[in-house]
Amino acid sequence: MGFGLDLFDNAQLRLASGLLLLLALGGWGWRWIAMRRSARRRIEAARVRAGHLPNEIPTVRDGLGRPQSAAPDTLPEWFIQGKGGHAVVDERPRIHLRYRDPQGHKAECTLQIEQVDLRRRFIVGHGDLPGQARVVPLHAIQSARMATTGQRFNVDFWFDAVKVARRRRGDS
Repeated sequence: MGFGLDLFDNAQLRLASGLLLLLALGGWGWRWIAMRRSARRRIEAARVRAGHLPNEIPTVRDGLGRPQSAAPDTLPEWFIQGKGGHAVVDERPRIHLRYRDPQGHKAECTLQIEQVDLRRRFIVGHGDLPGQARVVPLHAIQSARMATTGQRFNVDFWFDAVKVARRRRGDS
């Protein structure tokens, strides 16, 4: 009878060590994937700070030295025909935000951005109704999408791209 219990305890020991090894491998894999994603995010952020404009950042066609026009870049053939200038960050996009208001409640709105304050890190915009102006700090924004297309909108990358564009134009 002792022999049967020893065999049973040995099988439990093997099972427990196998599960522990599997758990360790899973944790290592999870950490490896998280580090790769973090590295990709850091590289993309560095590219944006260096002046690269990824596809998710809205642009307008304009010259680098002039102030931006309000018209969005809806006709890509402008650049091919030579009528447009360089792709410049659109500092006044229309976006749909989900954020936390000052009381900590979840809020949702569609804003036409009017002003971006780089020092205090907030955006000012107006909604569809007259007098519906909102001031939203960047740290309160939980998600953002382009209002026209529904495409995801990375506010941090856009904010860094606005900084780079203003620095290149000589604005502070």
